Amino acid sequence: MAFSLRNIPIKRKLMVVILLTSGFAILLMGTALITYELVTFRSALTNNIEVLTQIIGSNSTAALAFDDRQNANEILRALAAENQITAGAIYDRNGRLFASFPESITPAQLPPVPGPDGHRFNRFQFVMVQPIFQEGARLGTIYVQADLGQMYRRLTVYGILLCVVGVCSFLGAIALSAALQHNISLPILELAKVATAVSDRNDYSVRAAKHGADEIGYLTDSFNQMLGRLGESNAALTASEERLRLALEAAEAANKEKDQFLAIVSHELRTPLTPALAAAAMLESDKTISPQMRKDLSVIRRNIEVEARLIDDLLDITRIVRGKLELRRQVVDVRSLLEHAMQNYCLDAAAKKQIRVSMKIAAAQSHVLVDSSRMTQVFWNLLQNACKFTSAGGSIDVRVYNEYHQARSPNVISPNGDKDRSCQLVVEVSDTGMGISPETLPKIFNAFEQGERSRGQGFGGLGLGLAISRAIIELHDGSISAASEGKGKGARFTVHLHCVKPVVMAETDRPLAAAPDAVARRSMRVLVVEDHPDTAEQFARLLRHVGHEVVCAGSIKEAQTCASAAPGQNRACGFDILISDLDLPDGSGRELMRNLVQRYPIHGIAISGHGMKEDVDGSMQAGFSYHITKPVNWTELKAVIDKIGDELYAKL
Repeated sequence: MAFSLRNIPIKRKLMVVILLTSGFAILLMGTALITYELVTFRSALTNNIEVLTQIIGSNSTAALAFDDRQNANEILRALAAENQITAGAIYDRNGRLFASFPESITPAQLPPVPGPDGHRFNRFQFVMVQPIFQEGARLGTIYVQADLGQMYRRLTVYGILLCVVGVCSFLGAIALSAALQHNISLPILELAKVATAVSDRNDYSVRAAKHGADEIGYLTDSFNQMLGRLGESNAALTASEERLRLALEAAEAANKEKDQFLAIVSHELRTPLTPALAAAAMLESDKTISPQMRKDLSVIRRNIEVEARLIDDLLDITRIVRGKLELRRQVVDVRSLLEHAMQNYCLDAAAKKQIRVSMKIAAAQSHVLVDSSRMTQVFWNLLQNACKFTSAGGSIDVRVYNEYHQARSPNVISPNGDKDRSCQLVVEVSDTGMGISPETLPKIFNAFEQGERSRGQGFGGLGLGLAISRAIIELHDGSISAASEGKGKGARFTVHLHCVKPVVMAETDRPLAAAPDAVARRSMRVLVVEDHPDTAEQFARLLRHVGHEVVCAGSIKEAQTCASAAPGQNRACGFDILISDLDLPDGSGRELMRNLVQRYPIHGIAISGHGMKEDVDGSMQAGFSYHITKPVNWTELKAVIDKIGDELYAKL
């Protein structure tokens, strides 16, 4: 009822309240009256018949004593004085019928035995049974039966009267509510109209008219005061929003300028590193150069790679702060990531310092759902730090094992299918290096925090590796922690990741088998588009050194001319691969790729100093097969070219 009344007008609510109140009062009064009448009637009937039966019983003692049935029947005729009585009978001491009333009644219409003494009300009749005594001895029993029709007729009359009073009350309530609603609902309706006007027009200058000094009048005053305060607040809020819109536009403009600045700086820093890295890599692999010279070139190459990593760290920390570090997850075996990080970033550096490196894998489950390149970056950071801060002759130990915990999510299943336990993969990297002081340990994962392990020790670095590693691990819903017993006692870094079931690759997903003549791979024609002369020259030297034909172009126009003029076998374009910088003097390398891929069956490799996700996605959408960020690692570029060559070989 409360819910149904909530949405109806006040006029109807008032009418319903009056009707319910008056109706409840009438119902209560009628119920009390009918109950009183019922109790009174039953009490009077019981008393009257009880007195009558006592008189008849006293007068019938002689008839029972002398077995005078005729006299007993005469005595029972006295029951005719009560018109409610419909039947009566006298039973002897043995319970046999002795006399009956009225004369027309048959023994079958009377009970064979009188029943227990006392009285009782049935639905339509009243029955009284009284004993007949003489000098303490029971001579018989008198039975009287009365009709309750008179009582029901009186109750019907009362019910009709109650209905008449209810109808009159209903009509009176309608008239009363019509008279009262004007004084009650009209001011409230006016308040509602004012509120609607304020809401529709945002006009806080309107005011509601006051119609009295009652509660509704007090509500009107309070409403008008509220409008005044809201108007003041709205004016202040409007001014504040305008200022905020200008503190926001300026921030967005500054943020865009910062992004553009980072992109330009990244590109300008990476571009000159590419030819230097390519030249160092090519000369380092030249067997005609002396071992000492190759060793020096190796130093140059490693330092160029470190410089590129520092640039990557600065960009990564910027992405992390802005929440734009995105992941490309896939199910991988952590063992392969660790082995890759160790082979490429740890073993050579450790060997130079005569550091013993060991890896013990005791994990039954080693598959995780991660971004492979990002997780490799984490392991590279941990292994690089271990090599950097461990003295010559020390040791680095890598342990991989499983831990089992109570499952927090019903979707997490342990390797044996137990839904109550979750499996975690734990990777520990321990070293016997300089350790971490208790004061530095809580801050070790903060950005630009180097602590005693780097400050003033000549170890270099920006202090971003661990901060980036923690962000990457946490994006994978994992955790990373550091522990150390103090200075000179080594350190231990522990990574926790959630295990997943390994994915079985379909045959089509398996890597292509290497060509039978993998040593002497098929020579391909490569179009290099690069406006930086040193970079273009080094690319051409490296590619020719491994047996490919190379043509260089410095602009989109020149590249299109080369593509159209190059002779091909069974195709209009004679080039197998396009290696193109994205920032060219007369446009974007993506425009070139879109144009060429629509005309020729050519594979594309984008080269750029910009390596954010949107940059990579843009290259893929333009038709490039790969996107490599400057400075270009020759090993990475050669692997991509070889992969394209394998794909072309498989189609022959």
